[in-house]
Amino acid sequence: MKVVVSVTHGTDDPTQATLGVLAAKAAADQGHEVTVWLQGEGAVLANKNVYPHVQGVNMPAMKDAMEALVDKGVPVWVCKACGVARDVGESNWVATASYKTMGDFVGAALEADKNIDF
Repeated sequence: MKVVVSVTHGTDDPTQATLGVLAAKAAADQGHEVTVWLQGEGAVLANKNVYPHVQGVNMPAMKDAMEALVDKGVPVWVCKACGVARDVGESNWVATASYKTMGDFVGAALEADKNIDF
């Protein structure tokens, strides 16, 4: 099954951000084809210098979940406008990250079997 997990929170709401990344990891662990879409404050989660310090209340470590996604090769799409505005780019993002546009996200969401939003 194709799954797009959209995460719109980062350091502004660590619990919501962590839940989104954990959901993506759970879907990938279940064998689904996952794409993570980061927009708004969620774009900071692609920054390898930021995500290790995001920790939700009573949640497993964001660091472990994000690194598991990268190890599995899960694409992490960063809204280009959101990433540029938050200084997230090729010099500091996780290995599977890339800039994408809203058109890319809409296309992926329409082709996906499920879209999960956080």
